Amino acid sequence: MSEWKLPRLISNGMVLQQKKRVRIWGFDKPGRKVMVAFLGEEYVALTDREGVWEIWMQETEAGGPYAMDIRDDAGNETVIKDILVGDVWICAGQSNMELPMERVKDRYPKEIADCTNPAIRTFKITEHADFHAPLADHLTGEWKQAESDTILRFSATAYFFALQMYQLTGVPVGLINASLGGSRIESWMSREMLEDCQEALDTADRYADDAFVQGVLLQNQKQAEEWHERLDSLDAGLKEHWEKDGVDLRDWADVKIPFFFRDTDLKDFIGSVWFRRSFQVPAEMAGREAKVWLGTIVDSDTVYINGVWVGHTDYQYPPRKYPVPAGLLRAGENTITIRVKCENGRGRFTPDKTYALWNEAHRIELEGKWNYKIGASCEQILPTDFVNWKPTGLFNGMMAPCRKYTIAGFLWYQGESNTHVPEVYLDRMQRMIAGYRRDWQEDTLPFLYVQLPNFAIDIYDSDADETGQGWPVVRELQRQAQAIPDTGMAVAIDLGEDNDLHPLNKRDIGGRLAMLAAKKLYGRDMQCEGPRIERIGTMGGQGRTVVLELNAEAVVREGEKGGTILDFELGERRADGEVVWLPAEAELFGDRIMLKCGELSDPPAAVRYCFANTNRGALLYNIQGYPMGPFRMEIPTDNG
Repeated sequence: MSEWKLPRLISNGMVLQQKKRVRIWGFDKPGRKVMVAFLGEEYVALTDREGVWEIWMQETEAGGPYAMDIRDDAGNETVIKDILVGDVWICAGQSNMELPMERVKDRYPKEIADCTNPAIRTFKITEHADFHAPLADHLTGEWKQAESDTILRFSATAYFFALQMYQLTGVPVGLINASLGGSRIESWMSREMLEDCQEALDTADRYADDAFVQGVLLQNQKQAEEWHERLDSLDAGLKEHWEKDGVDLRDWADVKIPFFFRDTDLKDFIGSVWFRRSFQVPAEMAGREAKVWLGTIVDSDTVYINGVWVGHTDYQYPPRKYPVPAGLLRAGENTITIRVKCENGRGRFTPDKTYALWNEAHRIELEGKWNYKIGASCEQILPTDFVNWKPTGLFNGMMAPCRKYTIAGFLWYQGESNTHVPEVYLDRMQRMIAGYRRDWQEDTLPFLYVQLPNFAIDIYDSDADETGQGWPVVRELQRQAQAIPDTGMAVAIDLGEDNDLHPLNKRDIGGRLAMLAAKKLYGRDMQCEGPRIERIGTMGGQGRTVVLELNAEAVVREGEKGGTILDFELGERRADGEVVWLPAEAELFGDRIMLKCGELSDPPAAVRYCFANTNRGALLYNIQGYPMGPFRMEIPTDNG
């Protein structure tokens, strides 16, 4: 670069890190003298042969807003306004970090409507992968403060983290959001971090070929368009307008929504299916605006009311929440029609979701009997090759341009997309954390992360691994990663939704991360983690009763899954070394748990807790309300 230019992060509204030397840098012609004036101090730098300059400012206390003047000896000048000094966090990971406040607006309407907090700001990095080399700057992006008209684009996890931090400390918070749904941990790692991971590096090399990538993208587009066009051309419902009034339903079958296709004659069906029912609208509801919610549907849907299109969703994960315009509902009988496309033979209307149509005048439940008819069947759609998820791509395109920006630490929420090959996850975390700390030149930079929550992936995700152990293994490796210095893990086994990959309770996720951050950054003397195992012992005949000694008293929340603890197992090691797991009866005595299993033929070799996709029984908490995390541990053999 040889032109007068500042990185996108160095711009109006930015948040600078308090109590650390902060780097400011930019681009200009080689040999130029650059002056930076901030808070009464002036700093001078010369651009190098590549046209890059940088200065390090002295440590500053939290405060603002301030202005910064940057100019060179050729007369170029930029004044950066509305600068705050506080704590800056890079918020990275996949969809549960990326998930915006827009998706949780119905859960937190007051927080969104009342949002006016200029001390909380975000810089959202646009999705971009590069397989050639780390970028020097982001392609797009700007700082935004939290207001009612911007808050919907904030990461929900990151926003609630920042809100809790600000309430605890009164210090401004900057959030650099580098996240992308579906991304794997390898995509956020550099080539140096993946050293000796030859398969990952080979993949990165393959996608460094621009012609190859262009071919992949064109193929993705072509095969998707051809599949949908072919299905649409065959669909009798489109040809005959099954969404309109007057459709003859005598040859339509019945089904009760919600349901899994696999439990009906639609098992393994691929193609389009039309669902239809009538409902009665009272006079006080007729003609007025309304909302229709239809849970989540696999894989995509188009919804009509009284023959009029009201909404469409292209893929399975988003909740179906469609507005019904004024004038569409009529007093008396109305119809709703849903066209569903099933791409892989695993269709469903997700149970335990809201299926209803309502406004302030009335609510109509839509669960129950519907009529359905197949529009057309076809072959399975070919899988999409998600280019941006490949190793090194997101690091180069999104993370690397942040490396010069001084920060307080990292927030990480990722792991779902690595559950298919979970065994390497701890190695990847160790490499990535060490690599980030090298890149930011700070060996103790805090790295706070979310352990995977509960989710019945074997029931609700068509891409679940065959063993069903991917999620618990990743959770266990995340637990072990706490041994890395200056890390912290927020347990979330109680904050997921068994029927949804994207749980909505992001307030408590962000809050738990904030409590960890306050303890590590500010030394707050607070209990922000659940009970932990301090010692494992055995007692009784042949040591078949296992005693778990905790670091704190544990309790069971009243009414939670019957109040019965069902998620402990004891492992018996067979002659071939394999561990066979058997359910254990658990009794809680304050800070001790007694485990027994009458089916054991030998003393147990290991113990585990909540080592499944989701818990079956009541969970254990400390008296502050933080849950004990899932674990798998060996039982020492020297206990008597």
